[in-house]
Amino acid sequence: MKNLLLYLLLQVSFSSVMNSQILCIQCLDQNEPVSPAANNRIQNGGFESTDCTPGWLNGSFCPSSTLYNCDLDHWICTDGGTSTYTSVFDTTLSVVPEGKNAAYFGNGNAFTCSSFWNDFSCLTFKDCGVTGFPIGFPRSLEGYGEQTGVSLEQTVTGLTVGHTYILEFWAGGEPLEGLLSAEGIFALDVGFGKNYLTCKPTGYEHADIGQIYLVEFVANATSHKIKFTNWGHVCQDCTELVLDNVRLYSLEELNSSIMLCTTSANDLLANEIVKINPSPFDEHLTIASDMERISQFILVNSLGEKVVDVYFRGNTLVNTANLDSGIYFYYIRNEFTTIQSGKLVRR
Repeated sequence: MKNLLLYLLLQVSFSSVMNSQILCIQCLDQNEPVSPAANNRIQNGGFESTDCTPGWLNGSFCPSSTLYNCDLDHWICTDGGTSTYTSVFDTTLSVVPEGKNAAYFGNGNAFTCSSFWNDFSCLTFKDCGVTGFPIGFPRSLEGYGEQTGVSLEQTVTGLTVGHTYILEFWAGGEPLEGLLSAEGIFALDVGFGKNYLTCKPTGYEHADIGQIYLVEFVANATSHKIKFTNWGHVCQDCTELVLDNVRLYSLEELNSSIMLCTTSANDLLANEIVKINPSPFDEHLTIASDMERISQFILVNSLGEKVVDVYFRGNTLVNTANLDSGIYFYYIRNEFTTIQSGKLVRR
C-alpha cells in the first residue's frame, strides 16, 4: 500500500491500566476504503439515505438546533444546542469519498485547555491522536452543547462477545473556501470511552486526501454504540469534522495488507507469550510468563462482564472459585496494548 500508514497505540496511564478493549487505532492518508468488500454492519454509513438538503446552513439533522429540519436514517444526533449547525455536505463544500453526501459536525468555536481560544498548551499530539485534556475540556460555547459537544451515534447489534471487529471510517474537514487550514479535533467512542483524534481540511485548494481510521476492538457485548463527537473550531483556522463511509466488520474481513495490532511495528510486543492453564479450569487458573514487566490479566464472561482483573509478573495463581460454569474470554495487556487473548471454559 503506497499510502502512509501511521500507528496510534492508545496510551493511558498504566496506573489506570487500559480497561478498554480497543486494541489499537491506525490511520491512513487516503480516501479509498481499506476493506470495501467486507460485510458492513453500519446502516447508512455513507449518509446517502436522508431527507436533508446538502449545503451549509440549509438545515440541521440535530433536534436540539433551531435549524433542525431533517434526519440521517439510522443515526441519532444527540446533545449540541440551539445554535448547532450540523449539515449534510456534498462535493461543493468538502471532499466526499463515498457517494454524494457526508456528515458535517458544525458547532461553533471550542476550547481545549483553558478559556483562552487557541490554547493547546496541555495537549500532546501523536500521529492522528490527541491526549492531555483537563477535566471539563474540550468545551463548546454556550448554545453548542458546552462540555458534551454535539454527537452522532448508531447502535450496532448482532456482535459476538469476545470477537474482534474493525470500525473503519473516513474523516475530513470543512475548508470554508480556504479560510481553514489547520487540523480539527473530534472524539470517537465505541463503548469504552472517548478517544480524541484529528481531522484535516479537505477540498478548496487544500489536499484532497483525508484520513481513513481503522479501530480494532474486542466486543464485550452483543451490541455496541458507535459515537462521534465534535466540540467546534478549536483554533481560529482549525477545521471541524466531516465524516463519511463508516463501516464495521469482522477482523477476518480486514484487508490482508494491514498489519494487525498485536503484530505491529512495536518491537516491545515481540515474543511476549503467556500460558494460561488449565482449560477447562475449576477453582484456579495459572498464569505462566517470563515477562519482566507487570502485565494485566482480564477475564470476562459471556455477557461481557469483567469478572477477574489482576496484575501479574512471572507466574501467578488466580482464584476462580466464585465463577460459574461456562465460557469466558481472557485478555493479556501490557502498558501499550493487548498482546494476547483467548477463550477459556469453567467446568
